[in-house]
Amino acid sequence: MDRIKKIRWFFSAARILRFLCMFLYVFYSAQTKNDVDILKEEILDKMQDENHNVEDLIKYYSKISPNDAQILNIKFLLLKGDYEEGLNKIFLLENSAKKDKNSELFFQYQCLYGQVCQMLGLASELDVIRDNLKNSNYIKSGAFTELALDKKSFEIFPLSDRVAIIKSGIKSYEMTNNVIGLIQSNIWLAEILGYYNSESKLALNSALSLLKKTDSGVYYGMLIDNYLAKIYLKQNNAQYAFNALAKYQNAAAHISNVDLKADFYKNLAISSANIKAFDKLDYINKSYFTIVENQNAKRAVARAMLVNHINKLNDDKLKSQAYLFRNIYFTIFIAFILVLAVIYFSHKSRQKQAEGAAAETDAKNFVIPDKTEKRILNKLEEFEKSQKYIQKNVSLKTLAQQFDTNPKYLSEIVNNHKNSNFNTYINNLRIDYIVEKIKKNPEYRKYKVSYLADECGFSSHSLFTTIFKNRMDLSPTEFLQKLNE
Repeated sequence: MDRIKKIRWFFSAARILRFLCMFLYVFYSAQTKNDVDILKEEILDKMQDENHNVEDLIKYYSKISPNDAQILNIKFLLLKGDYEEGLNKIFLLENSAKKDKNSELFFQYQCLYGQVCQMLGLASELDVIRDNLKNSNYIKSGAFTELALDKKSFEIFPLSDRVAIIKSGIKSYEMTNNVIGLIQSNIWLAEILGYYNSESKLALNSALSLLKKTDSGVYYGMLIDNYLAKIYLKQNNAQYAFNALAKYQNAAAHISNVDLKADFYKNLAISSANIKAFDKLDYINKSYFTIVENQNAKRAVARAMLVNHINKLNDDKLKSQAYLFRNIYFTIFIAFILVLAVIYFSHKSRQKQAEGAAAETDAKNFVIPDKTEKRILNKLEEFEKSQKYIQKNVSLKTLAQQFDTNPKYLSEIVNNHKNSNFNTYINNLRIDYIVEKIKKNPEYRKYKVSYLADECGFSSHSLFTTIFKNRMDLSPTEFLQKLNE
């Protein structure tokens, strides 16, 4: 009897083992490469609409491809304008990405990090990132296209590289018959090249043709029509622009891409005002300014957070180097520290002396080295040409940081060469900018004064009016009336 029981137990165990093997085979064979690609495409598609539960899809996808899921999650957060949470995710990805600087993961991490630095205005970090990506093979491959959910993904690259990346993506999408990828990449190509380029028109027509052939969802229709509306507005055809956009008024609130939403509301407001469709203009304007103000506030928080992180990394790097030298080259380390200490304290001593002298010396007698003065003047010229003075967060301190100088030097040079203090200098640039816009583009004469103030960087309507009158000897309203006579 015992032998029979053992035989029965053996066959029962064999049947259970065979069942487990079949289950594991079915489970893992179901996750074929094709299935994974389909899942990724679904996530990329549903990221565009906040009604879809993207987080659950990404969480499931992370069990199949953890690194890819991390990248997609970060991209989704940046797309929605959740810069703080996106940065936290980038920081978590940083260590694993930097383990192999020749890997695709490192390339994707650098692209995301570069996109954030571009958004937050950290130019010094961008230079390092571009150097890291300069010789990467991935820039010429289709790997990057999966990150291309919005135009900002490409802005860290030169124009020629941007075009090459998009075209590579289009070829990849054509091979896999990825319609939504083709629609989006063709629109980005059209926007990057500019409407008057023949290749751009072909890309736009291709996107329109694909949109008609497939039910690709509201986002892709809105993406194309918003681009068409901008073209119509350039051609002074506000009615066509309004017709292209009006149908998305209710759906726009559910779109994830905050930059597209802001651009949509801006174009809808302009076209509505031009055709005198005022019934929902207040709501449209409010929607636009709410997005802009929220994003500006979020960017400010994220920028401070990123600067703190960079400073901490630099501190950690110095500590790590100190530890290494102490354990391996103790004698050399001591000598190095002594030299460094002498240089550091000598520099601090000279800096304190310079600061003490500067504090006691009248601003008119403040002496700046010729080389430094020339460099800052060149920076100011670049600053004026780039029209960055219309950004609302411009201040003496932040601009001095961007110029890699101190506020005292910058203030003194502005006083001497621009014949005004820093605030007056910035405000005059802004007024000259908006006056030029009004003179060259008659459509600006139809805008509200509050819109003109915001357009050129003023956060206060009343301040804009005061500065404008001081600069032009006319209030904005009087100036517009005079031009329209």
